[in-house]
Amino acid sequence: MWRNLNFMAACNHEDENSLWCPAQAQKLTKSLMAHNESGKTMVDKTTTTREVSRAMQHPKKFFLFFLFTLLAACASKTAAPSEDGAFSFIVIGDTPYGPPDEVMLAQALTKIHTGAYPFIIHVGDFKGGGAVCTDAVEDRLEALIAALAPTPVFYTPGDNDWTDCDRFKDPDTAVRASELDRLEGLRARFFSVPLTAPAALQARRQETQPENAAWRYGGVQFATLHIVGTNNARDWVVGDPLERATEAADARDAGNLAWLSKIFAAAKTSGARAVVIAMQADMTDIEDKPEDVMCKDVAANADHPCDGFIDLRTAIKDAAHSFNGPVLVIHGDTAPFTLGQSFAGEEVENLWRLNAAGDAGIGRTGLTYGTRDVTIVTINPPADKPFSARGLITDKMPKSK
Repeated sequence: MWRNLNFMAACNHEDENSLWCPAQAQKLTKSLMAHNESGKTMVDKTTTTREVSRAMQHPKKFFLFFLFTLLAACASKTAAPSEDGAFSFIVIGDTPYGPPDEVMLAQALTKIHTGAYPFIIHVGDFKGGGAVCTDAVEDRLEALIAALAPTPVFYTPGDNDWTDCDRFKDPDTAVRASELDRLEGLRARFFSVPLTAPAALQARRQETQPENAAWRYGGVQFATLHIVGTNNARDWVVGDPLERATEAADARDAGNLAWLSKIFAAAKTSGARAVVIAMQADMTDIEDKPEDVMCKDVAANADHPCDGFIDLRTAIKDAAHSFNGPVLVIHGDTAPFTLGQSFAGEEVENLWRLNAAGDAGIGRTGLTYGTRDVTIVTINPPADKPFSARGLITDKMPKSK
């Protein structure tokens, strides 16, 4: 299904004779594919030697990097941000977990292109937790990002994408998969080349943790943080040495806290109207964890009496409290489609939380749960309710929480 998606359909430059208009772009794509398949390479003269070298390590990655760079030029024609007024963007996450989700995404693609949204945030979990982690599954995410082009996609990994990969054993060796090796694979595939977004977005990656990104649109500061479920990747570590996994978890937390601090400092300096932070984990889903006990290690099961999100929740609360404007945390991970101001006891007057649509299906009891959709988020900082959301396909509104 994914290989048949027409990812060039979105390139709609006004000049029909331009290199970037649909007909010319289609011809260019076919040419690039032919070169890629025959082992030849083409180099964009504006691309740095270092960037080409990194992309060339994987011919397919080089092709996609080159293509996305070209498509970014198309996007830059329509992505000029306004510094006042309301605007909307798309959030995708916790999908596709099965054929019904694939049908939904196919429907959503047309609506997304028609809506001409300035960017898309993908909050991770591009496959179900019960699906084996393979390169083929990652191909599907790569195809989705290509299908959404030229609209920039800011993807942050979810627990299903790497943390939970050690649920499965190698069929040849019977050795459990390494979740940390899977994460390194994701970083190499999706975060090892520069972001291809219009210059007006001022998009950049965190140097030490490149899956963390930041950009600005409409006077609002945006950022992603690599925070995942499974107690922030501190429970159910069964495919890696616990010491190695602890060091990796500590490093991610340190990187996230540093990036959060930098983002809010930039928002204050630039006079941002609002701040939006996107991640995969529902940091409020801690009912089975003790209060005020931060995890200092990882465990091979869920009998781990600590909360892996305390430091991050507290930092977000404190940052929001010190910021003179509305703050929104967007996440997936759990099923309820909700928008409100609850934050696991860390509530602040100007802090909101959106649990985006996506995670949906039929539970073990036979009852349906969740909202199978992608989310339109609208921001209007001066309003009494500065953030609103609805399903792109279902038009469903999130419940208040």
